[in-house]
Amino acid sequence: GYVRPQNAAVGWNRVFGASMVNELRLGYNRLTFQDGLPEPLFDVGGTRQPLPRFRPVGYSVMGGAGAFTGTTGGGTVLTRNNTYQIYDNFTWNRGRHTLRLGGEILRLDYNRAEAAAPIGDFQFTQGYTSRTAANDGTGNTLASMLLGLPNQGNRQIVPTRLDARQSSGALYLQDDWKILPKLTLNFGLRYELSEPLWDRRGQMASIDFSKVPWPTQIFAENRPNFYRPTLFTCGLGGYPRGCAFTDRNNFAPRFGLAWNVRPRTVVRLGGGIFYANTDFNGLLQLARGLPTNISQNLNAASAFVPSFRGFDIFGSSATVGNIALSQASLDLYQRTSYSPQFSFSVQQELTRNTLVEVSYLATMGIKLQQNVQPNNAPPGAGAVDPRRPYAGVIFDPGMVFPSYITTTGNTVPVTQVNMYAHSAQSNYHALLVRLERRYARGFSWLSSFTLAKAISNAPQFRNAGGASGSENSPPQDSYNLRAERGLASFDVRHRWVNTVVYDLPFRNKLLGGWQISGIVQAQSGFPFTINISGDTAGIGGGTGGILIRPNAVPGQTSELESSQRSTNRFFNTGAFALTPSFQFGNVGRNTVTGPGLFNVDTTVARNFAIKERLKLQFRAEFFNLLNTPNHSIVGRLINVPAQFGCVLNQLDPRQIQFALKLSF
Repeated sequence: GYVRPQNAAVGWNRVFGASMVNELRLGYNRLTFQDGLPEPLFDVGGTRQPLPRFRPVGYSVMGGAGAFTGTTGGGTVLTRNNTYQIYDNFTWNRGRHTLRLGGEILRLDYNRAEAAAPIGDFQFTQGYTSRTAANDGTGNTLASMLLGLPNQGNRQIVPTRLDARQSSGALYLQDDWKILPKLTLNFGLRYELSEPLWDRRGQMASIDFSKVPWPTQIFAENRPNFYRPTLFTCGLGGYPRGCAFTDRNNFAPRFGLAWNVRPRTVVRLGGGIFYANTDFNGLLQLARGLPTNISQNLNAASAFVPSFRGFDIFGSSATVGNIALSQASLDLYQRTSYSPQFSFSVQQELTRNTLVEVSYLATMGIKLQQNVQPNNAPPGAGAVDPRRPYAGVIFDPGMVFPSYITTTGNTVPVTQVNMYAHSAQSNYHALLVRLERRYARGFSWLSSFTLAKAISNAPQFRNAGGASGSENSPPQDSYNLRAERGLASFDVRHRWVNTVVYDLPFRNKLLGGWQISGIVQAQSGFPFTINISGDTAGIGGGTGGILIRPNAVPGQTSELESSQRSTNRFFNTGAFALTPSFQFGNVGRNTVTGPGLFNVDTTVARNFAIKERLKLQFRAEFFNLLNTPNHSIVGRLINVPAQFGCVLNQLDPRQIQFALKLSF
């Protein structure tokens, strides 16, 4: 990999009298990121050629890239981001008021290109092949791969590229009002305007669902595979160039209070609304399909039986009109994601150098981005495509296709559709207790304990998912998002952190001058979701086929007593049962809590004065001093029995390093 950050900043301050000052800042940032490997070549029939990417569940990835996977098996990515910023702040002190007025203008260039093998990416799952289209629990994953019977396959015909731009601006006004010597109030209002990211080469497309019924209505009318929403090129045909209309209702009020109630007691509270930009990497999906690219999907749930032409089951044709494609979409009328936040704290000084603080923090996430799949079929047997709500998409008359793509007619069938809707929500509540002894007489100590809970109805959008992730980004049922409500993947119920610095109180040459410092961490584990590998419900969706959840066994709990827990059985695997074919499971998101963490890092150091301006420092650093086995990923796929419930990896063991630093 290659990373190169570049930064430049210029500032100018101007004082207007004794009470007014203006700050002007100009900034530029560039980040270049490149990762991946060239496509590997293999000997096939006496010739050197690339292979597809083979992903047998429970085994290592084989073959070529298939899709960008970092440094695993080929595929490359290049990202160049440029950020231009103009910021100005005017401060005016007037009596008991300190007024601040300002704003900023941002310009972002997001340039990203991913080169991956156009041959294809194929997944193989035990007991679920393109011939049987059933999850009967029999068979062998490697045998399915050797027979060429994948349960899912996809490819892109050309590399994906995005040359995106975004301009945004903000204005704010704030008043710090010192009502009394010991009481200060803060009031502020910020307004932000940010146009959705748009591509200067017209490479992004999205889907307009406003002209057709939503899937729940289609299913109620029993008219599947009939309607066709409109596929449009962003910026053409009267559609916004950012694929969604700009949200202009981004007002963000803020308030705060600081009150010195007693000589040693301070109360603080504050709150406000904060807006956030959309995750830019997800927008790359809008450039992976038409009009400039083709992302083809073939899956076992559609009774797909491959017809081989060498290693190519898709064919070399780039003709659009008869092969079902997968597409991505934004909500045309999406709102900007925002977060209401509130905090309250009481700080009490116990002695001259010691204080204790108790705080409460509440944060909500509203209109967060999530991956919804509005063209999934309801659970059922048989071919998936005839049961999907939409038969395909109809091309907007303003669409323009490149020369290497030929269209037949004005429609194309579609399979999976990933819609990045701003419909998710989250909340986080935390109680924090902090005890601090400031450095005095050679000793300091900071101890912080957090009791918290985080809930969401969708995972983090950038969640990698797959067998090694904690959950996958699409919901099990895209038409029942309430069923996705559960613990957030970043939920940590208890966390206790202690940091200590201690100068040994000796004056002799052997023990004097030594300093010991350390960090002790203890926390409960992160939750994760139990899943089934493969589209056993027959809905035609999912990321890597890991989407469906199992059923809970009545009377059983996933928790095990510490005496019963081992690396081969971290949780009670008997609490879950395979969901019958063509059904959704009733297990919720993130219902199992993963391994906790206990870690001690220590540093021992001493300074040696060689001369007046020449000093030598010796340091010995011990990471994971007690060599505690902190486990991490646990097998969560119920139909991969060799890994289900087993600890699959752990964090680093004890590491020791020594260093010398010469100061002059």
